[in-house]
Amino acid sequence: MALEYTKSEAKAWAKKNFLGLEAPIFPSYTPDLSALDEDGIRWDVNHIIANGMMSIMIAPEATGMTYEERKEFVRIVNDEAKGRIITSVGALLDTVEENIAIMKYHEETGGTMAMLGHPIAYDPLDPEELYRNYKYMADSTNLAINFYPGRLRVKRFHPTGWPMEMLPRFAEIPNVTAMKFAGGTTLSTIEYAFRKVGDQILVSDPMPESWFTTIPFFGQQWAGAGPFYSMQTPEDQRCVRLFHMIRDGKLEEAYQHYWKYTPNAAEGGSMGDYLETGRVGPVETKYAMWCLGGNGGLCRQPARRLYDFTRQRTKAGLRAMGFNPREDDEEFFVGRCNYAKGYRLKRY
Repeated sequence: MALEYTKSEAKAWAKKNFLGLEAPIFPSYTPDLSALDEDGIRWDVNHIIANGMMSIMIAPEATGMTYEERKEFVRIVNDEAKGRIITSVGALLDTVEENIAIMKYHEETGGTMAMLGHPIAYDPLDPEELYRNYKYMADSTNLAINFYPGRLRVKRFHPTGWPMEMLPRFAEIPNVTAMKFAGGTTLSTIEYAFRKVGDQILVSDPMPESWFTTIPFFGQQWAGAGPFYSMQTPEDQRCVRLFHMIRDGKLEEAYQHYWKYTPNAAEGGSMGDYLETGRVGPVETKYAMWCLGGNGGLCRQPARRLYDFTRQRTKAGLRAMGFNPREDDEEFFVGRCNYAKGYRLKRY
């Protein structure tokens, strides 16, 4: 499927179209975890769209899938999202070759962007080689690239975990259009990136606490990918409202909105962990999302087990925020769509 832009137009396209919040989508599985649950995945695509997100970031690396299943996950999301929302794919797989292949497949099936980071099977010799490797991957695709410096954590090159002096060179790659920092990155690091490359690419701090600085002072125009659906609903889009209040200069209103709702998020859900630590786990995220209308369902290992105290904490936090989370956890364990078809947990 043809993209709306060429490589030389990618930066201008992103500046015009990448405005708002981006949320990740994690795979749903059949109750026995033996295969992908297409209906559940499609449910979550529509739930994310209904939550007012401007982009979906497909996360094929987040839980145990074969490479063919990762491709199928990408295909399903792109098919359901077609023409309604931007889709990005997380190219954070095992090898350079897998990163390139998933980006090509994403483009073939209608995707628009890629969040590209270095793969697992990689250890750079020096910053120059780090740049050459990244440029090689970026040059392999026509997609707009969201530069992701997370995961690698090369502190031997720089205390921040990334050779910050290299940022301008990464930003000069024609199809590198945006840059995402992981939640929990220090504000000083974020501000440095805005100052160094904010006039070239769209830098994102996904943490709502930071938006009061990054939006009015540096013009941040997108945030994510983050589990914003863990602290809002389609009917009450609190994160979306907060972001656009600050973008519109309604700071007093935004402060009151933030203080009223977000402190209680620290008591529950993946968004609580996200606000406090920047860490997001797929199972905890899917549980909080299910509590507020998502499909739910467990993920294959090595995703963490969902403990009962995590579920209790999540629901308590959501109630403190004024929400009424779904109650029958068996529905979460098999997935909302499967539960509606009559599936239940096996009992022995």
